[in-house]
Amino acid sequence: MQRTIVITVALLGTGSWSGAVQSPTPQSSGVTGAHILVAPEALKWQSLPPTWADGPPPPGFAMGQTEVAIIQGDPTKEGEPYVFRLRSSPGTQLPPHWHSTDEHVTVLSGTWCVGMGDKFDANACRDMGAGSYIFLPKGMRHFAVAKGDVVQAHGIGPFKIHWVR
Repeated sequence: MQRTIVITVALLGTGSWSGAVQSPTPQSSGVTGAHILVAPEALKWQSLPPTWADGPPPPGFAMGQTEVAIIQGDPTKEGEPYVFRLRSSPGTQLPPHWHSTDEHVTVLSGTWCVGMGDKFDANACRDMGAGSYIFLPKGMRHFAVAKGDVVQAHGIGPFKIHWVR
């Protein structure tokens, strides 16, 4: 026990730990040795950029209100790691689409209903509650229905939504 305390004090004394907090604005992964701490109240929510998709969604979909908060990186840059959060109003339908890179999604709160395939079918999606993780390999066609959720996505850019038409 004493040895653990001595080692901890020694590490703190040598500056191996830094109490600096990184700004919650998008950060490049190229910063060596930097770390990022972002509290939920520091997130900057904005409308989902239309340039993240290859045009408007197919007609007939109730896209609702979807906002994004970029946590780290730049999702539009080739080879750049990114982390962002999405929050959508309940009932928002995300039409069938795919991405040209792998997508990792973690449900942070609420329920996100996700389905696979080229055709939207709200009855065929699976409810994924808070704490759930979804891996969608590049090219996999999928769709979703928001049920008052916040999800976090991460991957390697560029992040792009390609609608199935």
